[in-house]
Amino acid sequence: MSGDDHAKKSKDEDLERYKDLLGEAEEECAACGGRLELEKVNLEDYQGGKLYMMEQVPAYVCQECDEIWVPEPIMEEFEKMIETAKRAGAHEKNEESKEKSTRKIKRHKEGK
Repeated sequence: MSGDDHAKKSKDEDLERYKDLLGEAEEECAACGGRLELEKVNLEDYQGGKLYMMEQVPAYVCQECDEIWVPEPIMEEFEKMIETAKRAGAHEKNEESKEKSTRKIKRHKEGK
């Protein structure tokens, strides 16, 4: 088995394990009706001048419109991570920024 084949098999097994943990999701995109597939995405949240990231997390991606649906347990974990990081940095004097919070979700592309 070549290195590429081994990596693909490992990726497929990893995503299958997430399917088991997350349970069955809708198979149809609520935005366009396209087919959803489980893929890895990167979550980004910009708050108070700081960027919080969680990389390569499972999410359902529409194969037609690229809409991304992040399962609730994953979003809850991301939000907990952000709150933990904020508490860890609370000892530092950090004036609240008036900047708007922005959240981005990016598809993980192989080889990048």
